[in-house]
Amino acid sequence: MEYIKKATLSAEENSSEARKIVEGILADIRTNGEDAVRAIAKKFDNWDQEFVLSPEKKARLIDSVPEDVKKDIQFAYKQITSFAQAQRDSIQDFDTVTPAGVRAGQRVVPMEVAGCYIPGGRFAHTCSALMSIATAKVAGVPFVVAATPPRGEAIDASVCYAMDLSGADIILEMGGVQAIACMAYGIFTDKPANIIAGPGNAFVAEAKAILAAEGACGIDLFAGPSEIAVIADDKADPMTVTIDLLSQGEHGTNSPVWLFTESRELCDKVMELMPKLIADMPDPATPSQSWEEYGEIILCD
Repeated sequence: MEYIKKATLSAEENSSEARKIVEGILADIRTNGEDAVRAIAKKFDNWDQEFVLSPEKKARLIDSVPEDVKKDIQFAYKQITSFAQAQRDSIQDFDTVTPAGVRAGQRVVPMEVAGCYIPGGRFAHTCSALMSIATAKVAGVPFVVAATPPRGEAIDASVCYAMDLSGADIILEMGGVQAIACMAYGIFTDKPANIIAGPGNAFVAEAKAILAAEGACGIDLFAGPSEIAVIADDKADPMTVTIDLLSQGEHGTNSPVWLFTESRELCDKVMELMPKLIADMPDPATPSQSWEEYGEIILCD
């Protein structure tokens, strides 16, 4: 095995450091509540406005979304909810008596409150709003709290439209660890979430994991930072492989990617293509750093 390109940093080390930071933030919020959240939001997002999105501000944001963008979001919403409904319909309650005379069965009961986190630091993730809030509503969750980071003076308008279309009952203009904590503890909403879903950066992922471990709420999964491993032979298309690696590496500066292959030619071609594709990205600095520090290409026997 030969490293054609080796990472200079370790994602595991990053996770340990992130956990320490998150534990401190959560302890502060548990002790000082809303005051701590306001101080943290001011520090990280320069945010000193209200956190719960008002109906008036929501209407202004939605009005600013171009009609063609709304149509795209509506199309995606219909695709996602139609599949979610079919999936929900396939999970049935039943009641049966076993041959030994034991009565057994299952009931499908939706959560009372779901917290949905929609990333928005570097990029506005409209799709994440649809995939978490809309599916929760199809599942029958009566109350959904959704949170996404502000971008300047407000959250992203298209994300706001997607959140509203999907049926969010409360929208928080808030991101990061503080948003996860507020949804879990019911801060500003008086509705503690039974479950929190949605992707985020390393700090968001650690916050979800810690809160789940302490029993504050359930979570969907430990989602983040994004990563990918591509295993390819000499028949793989180099451009496809490079794009697959880049599509995950551009999620954040600490997103690791790996290529395992038996083809030196593929290794060389990916090394050649990657800088060119990175240069064409809207924000080349992010994937450039993640590729430099966390990207690996391993030539195998």
